[in-house]
Amino acid sequence: MDCMNSYYLYILSSRHHRHVTIGVTADLSHGVTTHRSLINRRLKKTHVLQKLVYVELLNSVDEVVEREISIKRAPRRQINKLVESVNPG
Repeated sequence: MDCMNSYYLYILSSRHHRHVTIGVTADLSHGVTTHRSLINRRLKKTHVLQKLVYVELLNSVDEVVEREISIKRAPRRQINKLVESVNPG
């Protein structure tokens, strides 16, 4: 798979897994860092621990957006099951 045309769908989770955040980016490192800082600003905190718990690599923008929407519409237990499938515990 060519990295130039790859997009990442990722899930961040809070320390106690109460909150999950789903995002999409072409540069995983930059995207996660930016998302974490936005969460901290929104919650007016200097540091909220957000762990990267799930990553999926997709080929096209349409594919990754469609997948993001389907995951965001899924019930929380289904999202937890998805995360547990690749990141047990």
